[in-house]
Amino acid sequence: MKLVLSTIIVGIILFLLGWLSYGMVLAEYLKPYYGFMQRPDSDMKIWAFALASFVQALFLYVIYNQGYKGGSSIIEGSKFGIVIGLFTSIPYVLFTWGGMKVPYKAVIPDGIAVFIMMLIAGIITAFIHGKRDVKVLEGK
Repeated sequence: MKLVLSTIIVGIILFLLGWLSYGMVLAEYLKPYYGFMQRPDSDMKIWAFALASFVQALFLYVIYNQGYKGGSSIIEGSKFGIVIGLFTSIPYVLFTWGGMKVPYKAVIPDGIAVFIMMLIAGIITAFIHGKRDVKVLEGK
């Protein structure tokens, strides 16, 4: 049940953070660098953004659940969010900058947005997951 709840809540939050980051805060700043690749607003596939957000949320919960060893949701979620944020943002920045004709001043804020989104998602995933008695699960 927590898997479904986390997928829905974190998925919605990721979708909204993406809209806030890329549709509002960074939209005008990034337009000169990425605008030529972007679909017109009338042709945006919003359903694909939503689906991607829910898939990310699903995998965040699965990965967190596999690695959780006990502890505070805020501490464990923050550590998880930082690791996932670095895991996603640093390669994204390097792949984008290395393969596209965009300057680093475009990919750095883009990568920071990805990192912040994953940090928030990691913390919320941990709160939904909650604590469990790891010793009981390990048979001790």
